[in-house]
Amino acid sequence: MSKIFISFLLIVGGVALSMVGDVFLKKSHTTDYKLFALGLFFYALGAIPVAFAFKKIEFGSVFLIWEAVTVIAALAIATLLFKEDLSNYKLIALLLALGAAYFSYK
Repeated sequence: MSKIFISFLLIVGGVALSMVGDVFLKKSHTTDYKLFALGLFFYALGAIPVAFAFKKIEFGSVFLIWEAVTVIAALAIATLLFKEDLSNYKLIALLLALGAAYFSYK
């Protein structure tokens, strides 16, 4: 497997863990301390796979991919889980994030 593919998988794993953390943090409303603690735990856990990605590819590429995958995942979670509207601006953001992910490999 290529370094970029492995790095991409590591970054996606880190984003997934961070997104789980974000969902727990949102659901906790900062008053349910168990959910809040779980959110912090998963959010921090997301940094581990990304640290390994830093060893394989350039710093800038890691962040471009991280941010693009985060935007895509956040829009999906917001729309599907929290029933937020998917506006035209959010669709444009999605397309730009996909473009950023694509061009980060070039």
